[in-house]
Amino acid sequence: MAKFENNGIIEFDEKDFKAAWDNAPKLINKDENQFRMCFICKFHMEFKDKLKGKMPWNIEIINLNNIELINENFIAIHDGCKELRPKSNCTKIIKKIKSVSWKFDENFYK
Repeated sequence: MAKFENNGIIEFDEKDFKAAWDNAPKLINKDENQFRMCFICKFHMEFKDKLKGKMPWNIEIINLNNIELINENFIAIHDGCKELRPKSNCTKIIKKIKSVSWKFDENFYK
C-alpha cells in the first residue's frame, strides 16, 4: 500500500504498481498483462519496462486535486510523459480514452 515518507516522497509497493497497470488503457490486439497504453502520449508501454528500459513507466496519480493513495487513483504512464500531463484531475480524460478501442500498430515495427 502506498504511503507518504517523511521527506514528502510517496513509496509504492508491488500491489500499487499492479493497480496502476490495470488502470491503464488496454490494447485490443495485445496481451493486457504485457502491454498497455500511456493515456498521455497514446504510445504503448511494456510491463517489463517498469522503472527501467527504453521507455520506462511509473505510477501517476490520476486526481492530483484530491490525493488519495488508493488503487483507483493510480495509473501507469511513461516517465517522460509526466510533464505533459494536461490537467491536475485526469479522471474524465481517462474515462473518454478508455471508452475507445485502441490497437497496437504492428505494421509500424515491420
